[in-house]
Amino acid sequence: MSSLTLAPPRSAVLRAAGLRHRPALRTLLGVLAGLLLVLAVTGYYVHAGLDRSGAAGCDMALRSCNERWKVFLHGYGPALTVGGNLVYFLGGALGAFVGAPLLAREFEHGTVRFAWTQGAGRTRWTAGGLVLVGGVLAVATAPTAAVLNWWIAPLATHAGRFTPLAFSSAPPALVGRVLLVFTLSALAGAVLRRTVVAVGIGVGASVVTNLVAESLRFHYRTPLEDTVHTLAQGSLDHRWEGGLWATDPAGSRLDLNRLYDLGGDYYGAEKLLGEGGYSLHESYQPDGRYWSFQFVEFGWTTALAVVLGAAAVWWVRRRAV
Repeated sequence: MSSLTLAPPRSAVLRAAGLRHRPALRTLLGVLAGLLLVLAVTGYYVHAGLDRSGAAGCDMALRSCNERWKVFLHGYGPALTVGGNLVYFLGGALGAFVGAPLLAREFEHGTVRFAWTQGAGRTRWTAGGLVLVGGVLAVATAPTAAVLNWWIAPLATHAGRFTPLAFSSAPPALVGRVLLVFTLSALAGAVLRRTVVAVGIGVGASVVTNLVAESLRFHYRTPLEDTVHTLAQGSLDHRWEGGLWATDPAGSRLDLNRLYDLGGDYYGAEKLLGEGGYSLHESYQPDGRYWSFQFVEFGWTTALAVVLGAAAVWWVRRRAV
């Protein structure tokens, strides 16, 4: 009488994946805990400095407010720059360093064939690791992103929440990008079977993904248009300005350089707007759309991450030998 080999239940596959990747998960959680501590301590001093400067919440249309911001940025600008660069690198560092070894290391060490003979098979073995590690990565990234977003909030106070560094550090956008880089790195590791190369691809993809997102972000929803009555900086309302152009009395469109040429200088251009029948217009995204933009970006990056994860499973199942 022949015996049948029963596939283990899904819970057993996930438990096995947890045991197999436990060292990597412990390292991930340890790194994030250390990062949270650093951000909490340094963020306290940055926000305290913002309060002391008097720049928090002041009207940027006032010269006195601009002077306060200059004082604040002189003391804390370098720290905010370092934190901003961390935002750009964080997605690649988290996703790539966790995702690249997930499959590549087992191919490098030749342990894949042993894993495939343990009853789960290639598909469940691969999918279980991706789901478990990816889920832990997403859950762990969210609070880190929240603290990072709070840390870099002075930039948003000054220039609005749509500032690229501030937007990229918010939990939905950052979690989506981390998952995208994670699955891309895992796929690269499965195809190339080289951990270091897969990490490099993941880190590079994180930067490219951010640049692509920035180029698309303004058009997630149809921009609004408004008429502006002065070239001077207006009160801070945190709208995201996308474009600025002028129209002559006949309604023909012209760029700002042409307006300055017609006026001779800044004051002449202002006079054309006030008395010459010229108008100034802008396209913009209102601050109220911030969270919808966050979830649009989270949606397309996460959807792409799912596609890349499925591609990794397909590759291991059909092509890997």
